[in-house]
Amino acid sequence: MTAMLATAPTRARAEDGPLYQLRVYALHEASRPVFHSRFRDHAMRIMKRHGFDIVATWEARHDGKPEFVYLLRWPDEATQKACWAAFMADAEWIAIKKATLSPDAPIMGEIEDRTMRLTDYSPPFR
Repeated sequence: MTAMLATAPTRARAEDGPLYQLRVYALHEASRPVFHSRFRDHAMRIMKRHGFDIVATWEARHDGKPEFVYLLRWPDEATQKACWAAFMADAEWIAIKKATLSPDAPIMGEIEDRTMRLTDYSPPFR
């Protein structure tokens, strides 16, 4: 058994592959349509312009509350940081955020952010 494990083919080390970023936004029920409109019509387009690889987006519920979840793929950490900096400094995005923010009705609550790498035994993933 040990010999079989020792000779089993292994994938490249996880550190050599892409990294993934999981973002989870707590949403307010009343502002869900505004959030989705802003993300769908503006954020995604601007993110793509700055090199974001958006793998998928989801809506979920946690403890009965709505969440928006999306997954990004990055070739490396330096690219991730550079693209986020460019996106956050984008004049169009700043103007859109300003135009859609309301102190009386926040669009979203807390944001969870996780950077992940595949394990060397993970099934193939995009």
